[in-house]
Amino acid sequence: MEPAFMKDVEGKKLYQNVKDFHENGDYSKALEILDYLVLPHKEDRHLWLLHLDQGDQFRALAQKSKGTHMEIAYLLGALGSTSEKAETSGFCARVLFKLAQDLGSVSYYKNFLRKAKQGLYVPYPDLPSPTGTLREKLLDKDRKELESLIEKAEFALSKASSLAPKLWQSKKSPDPHPLKDEFSGLRSYWVGLDVKIKRDLMIVSIEKLTGFVDGVHESKGRDAFEKVLAFARENDKWTFWVCRTLCLKEFSSAEECKTHLEEEHAAGFKPSSEMDMVKRIGKNWAQKIMAGGWEPVDAVAAVEMIKNHLTDVKAFTSKSKRKGWSEEWPFAADEERSNVLKEINLLLVSLCDHNIFSGSIRDWLMRFPAEYLRRLEVSEQSLIDSHLLETPQSICFLELHDLNQIRDFLKKIKCERNDGTDLVCRAVDSLLDRTRVKEKIDFDSHYSFVLLDKRLLKSNNALFDDDGKINLIADPNIHYAKAQAQGDDIISWLCDYSSVDKSFPTPIREHNLDIWMAVLKAVQFIRTTLGTKYAKKKLVLDYEAALTVVENLCMSEANRRMRFPEDQWNSYASLLCDRCEEKVSDNSFNTKLFLGAVRDVFEGASHPTFDFPELEDSLNLIRKRKSLSDGLVLKSIDLLKSLVTHKVLLIDSKILLIDNSRIRLLNTLAELFVFDNRSYMLQFLKPFLLAQQITSTSMSSPLDKTVEHEPCVNLEPEEDSMEPEDTLARERGRLEDSSNTDIQVEATIVDGGYMQNVPGEASPSVNLESVLGGAAVRYNSALDMTLKALLYINVFKEDLKHNELPLHDDLETQVRCALQNLFTALKSDMIKTDGLYGVILSDLVAAQEVLSMSTDAAMVLVNILESWHCWKNSERESLVTRLFTLEENESMSCRKCGRKTNYPEQSYYGIFMAADSIRDLKCAFGDIVFVDILKMVRMEYNMLCDIKTGGCGKTNFVHHIMSRCPPIFTIVLEWEKSDTEKEISETTKALESEIDISRLYEGLKPNTIYRLVSMVKKKGLKCL
Repeated sequence: MEPAFMKDVEGKKLYQNVKDFHENGDYSKALEILDYLVLPHKEDRHLWLLHLDQGDQFRALAQKSKGTHMEIAYLLGALGSTSEKAETSGFCARVLFKLAQDLGSVSYYKNFLRKAKQGLYVPYPDLPSPTGTLREKLLDKDRKELESLIEKAEFALSKASSLAPKLWQSKKSPDPHPLKDEFSGLRSYWVGLDVKIKRDLMIVSIEKLTGFVDGVHESKGRDAFEKVLAFARENDKWTFWVCRTLCLKEFSSAEECKTHLEEEHAAGFKPSSEMDMVKRIGKNWAQKIMAGGWEPVDAVAAVEMIKNHLTDVKAFTSKSKRKGWSEEWPFAADEERSNVLKEINLLLVSLCDHNIFSGSIRDWLMRFPAEYLRRLEVSEQSLIDSHLLETPQSICFLELHDLNQIRDFLKKIKCERNDGTDLVCRAVDSLLDRTRVKEKIDFDSHYSFVLLDKRLLKSNNALFDDDGKINLIADPNIHYAKAQAQGDDIISWLCDYSSVDKSFPTPIREHNLDIWMAVLKAVQFIRTTLGTKYAKKKLVLDYEAALTVVENLCMSEANRRMRFPEDQWNSYASLLCDRCEEKVSDNSFNTKLFLGAVRDVFEGASHPTFDFPELEDSLNLIRKRKSLSDGLVLKSIDLLKSLVTHKVLLIDSKILLIDNSRIRLLNTLAELFVFDNRSYMLQFLKPFLLAQQITSTSMSSPLDKTVEHEPCVNLEPEEDSMEPEDTLARERGRLEDSSNTDIQVEATIVDGGYMQNVPGEASPSVNLESVLGGAAVRYNSALDMTLKALLYINVFKEDLKHNELPLHDDLETQVRCALQNLFTALKSDMIKTDGLYGVILSDLVAAQEVLSMSTDAAMVLVNILESWHCWKNSERESLVTRLFTLEENESMSCRKCGRKTNYPEQSYYGIFMAADSIRDLKCAFGDIVFVDILKMVRMEYNMLCDIKTGGCGKTNFVHHIMSRCPPIFTIVLEWEKSDTEKEISETTKALESEIDISRLYEGLKPNTIYRLVSMVKKKGLKCL
């Protein structure tokens, strides 16, 4: 039968998406869809398929996180997804085995054996479903694998004492603020600033920040910024809690989150009756246990005081009632008892420390002194008046035998559980440590300024601000007036992006969704384990009730004997056997328990048994021992009652131990509920502040509007290791303009140090060096490289071939002839002829009195393009205008008065910017892409709202608009002569082989991609 979630088109599509996302490694997205599919199909008999898929995603995430604490979190997520369905028992068993191996856990090995043996009889459902012989072979292979794992688990359990967890990789969070040489200039600049200027920089104008966001970010980012500000104004805090399940409910505290999880998402467990709930002792009792001296009391002398001086006893015990211990009892010099009492004290303190001291254990403990004092003929009222049963000091009255019995039992209680919970909490803590925001961010009372944490002026080691509360500061200047400004830690903070949410503005649900769901599944698994333990406790209590019935029958017979002669007595064994004969016809659960209890009594069992064979088989065993003596029956009953009592107490402590794991994971999950809007805010604040600092220190000249043909952005070279053959291979054809414009430029690097020459040519730099001066040689080299870079561009060569245009006569004859020869040779492919390129280049160099001999690579390019303007006629634009010229409009919309200003169109050959600006921004923001660096630099280009034409004088961000894509897009990168090789290397890391200029210019279709095809690089020149 087809699963319900596959019966409609949408369900099939979603389920296929799960498979696709899994195949592509996007396990978080697959989990999100599976969660959506599970909700409406909880009653589907094929729901186990979705749970199995959830387990698959978590197992893949665990493999991806192998060797880290996060691996255990994902394995527990897989376990929680598949532990409840019989069909997934094979998968679940394998996860349990992996956990057992990784943790060295006895309990997981035992759970594995139970699940694996179940899996042997339930076909492993994540295998294909062929028919006939092939299916049998697959199932047989699966069974053999499980049988092999069973053997390994049984062997491991036989060596349980030597089990140990594997060594985990240390995942310490890296130093969040490492000192980077790249920012030494920025640090020096900061240190040199006046204290008042530093304090003023902590006050950020929301108006300016809004302008920055409006210029750098697209609509989604801008909307996120506005929502963050709106939330801050409305709630006066940054943080809130949100459930990552489909309910997406929001909360105001962690306690509300935990209550929601327990009530709505199966994260809590309550037994059917409140009476059955295991409860911990209160703080008062815990304090009494840890505060006492635990010295042995002379019980005989103490009882004498109670009997003869009860008034005095009541007086001093009333005074010490709160503490629980009195120094006025007579103490005994008994070293043996003293040593055992100290052991008991340590064991009880350990139970308190681990929060597993149950009320049932306390009650069991207090039964010992109550019975002992009654045997010493202390009345019930005296026990009440002396408050002895309200304090653990009464245990100090006991004799050595009872103390040994108490100590021996307490030693059986395990205070720790090797279930991986601790590692999961560490994994989440590590994740949150890397991402949580520590610094406060406040506002002035009018919400006009963002106010940074003044502790940043002194140190970046601020304590975690967990409430995220916003303080409204009436006077920011007074607020910062006494703030100390020491060191340069604030620069480290600006350059640290660990607390910045790099994924915004994605839906909140997607934040840490995979680990959130893994921890939720782990909590649900532990909740199921709790249910199993409570069920086991109920079974033991039912057994105890059956044993009580057995005891009462014996006591009833003992009472009857008092009224009848001995020859009319019934032996206890025969009486019990007869009662079993009467009950055997009733095949109920209670009957099975009763016969099981009688069988255990008759066999003198050393522990209760809960296997229920056929009633007739149990009855036959009972009949064989019908002659058992009364003494042995009573002795066996007493032993079993004691064992059952201990078993219940041990189960109670295990329940509390398991519940501790549940509570810890629930607290951890509540931490993952938190969403801190400061992580978004810092995404806007840090780039804004850092850009301000960088432009203050590293811009050699302001990036204002330049004259025509000299724009204001950047040039991006590839790494030096790229060979011309590699880059040329990227050519895909001519310019294509569509909805997904992909503009391809020829990829060639021309470097004076290693450039391949045009075929058959030697470097003309060598040929002319003897006749030209140093400047001429440098110019010649720059001209050579620039020409070669241009000649590698297919778009340029194709345009020459398909557009026959004459050279204009308004150029010097010598230059015109040289260019005519160059273009003709290029069109006809004669440029490849040995020696021809060198001759043409020599002709161009010989015209140096006509062309400027600047060694600036950018100016060389401008000179070449200016001279090429002559390649045109009256009917058509020149080759340079058509291929190389950017036509740009600028507009400004004033944020203050709303006035819009449009500026005349201007033309450029490309854009340029300072290399050190690129380097600093890349080092600061790490994974920032090149186009965003360009956008950030452009943010520095502002214009005034012109007062002369009715404006307000406000400075505003300028919008750059382009209506036509140039076939060739040129970027020039300006270097300083002092740039070191390391600085050059750091700069080239920012450069990319593709750029989407639709993110730089409005008016273009989205994804207008330009690919790097040609690059000029000359060592020793000012420009690249």
